[in-house]
Amino acid sequence: MVVALVALLTRAAAGAPPADTQELHSLMARMDKAASEFKAMTAQVSYVTHTDVLNEDNTETGTAMMEKVQPGEVKGRVDFVTPDPHIITFERRHVQRYFPKIKTLEVYDLEKNGEQLDKFLMIGFGTSGAELAKDYDVVVLDVEPLKGQSGRFVHIRLTPKSAEARQYVKNLEQWIPEQGDPYPIREKILQPSNDYVVVSYSDLKINPPLKPDALQLKLPAGVKTVYPGR
Repeated sequence: MVVALVALLTRAAAGAPPADTQELHSLMARMDKAASEFKAMTAQVSYVTHTDVLNEDNTETGTAMMEKVQPGEVKGRVDFVTPDPHIITFERRHVQRYFPKIKTLEVYDLEKNGEQLDKFLMIGFGTSGAELAKDYDVVVLDVEPLKGQSGRFVHIRLTPKSAEARQYVKNLEQWIPEQGDPYPIREKILQPSNDYVVVSYSDLKINPPLKPDALQLKLPAGVKTVYPGR
């Protein structure tokens, strides 16, 4: 305890910011640079959804693609392979979910939550450090290794500043490489109910060439379209 106190006082007397502050400033600067260069991404993904009241986890795996349409707007597609194949697309504040086994398409209009949706989708991919700091309180929790990964990762927690955003997301944690491109290898989204989703990315490619129709949903004949919530 005494040694730690002396170290902190010495750092303060020297005028140097705490290590976590230095780490955060460095990360934000990397995000600023990356945001201006980001155009698209592809990755293998794993989604682990935890239901708090049941203490139960559900794991889905697949591939994800995202493309920046214009500043502040992206479109994307996730093809889930296991355990139940289905496809999710999002563009212009509309989300579609297609279940090929039952040939059913669900369509969601999220216009009323559009601004929050756009901001949330771009976290980690296309959001600058300045934009992030404007909408979230950002704290460095640790710089740590991750099992199965090489190198160390900056573990940050993002807490939405707006009451509206906190209705949907209590906080968001990310694990970002300490060096190099500032794209998350893992994210944890905690909801007010204490349910959460952990998203892990592998084989991540930034700005790969994408075909013009790569993110489009191509449906066979005879698909039933439903509009949940209407």
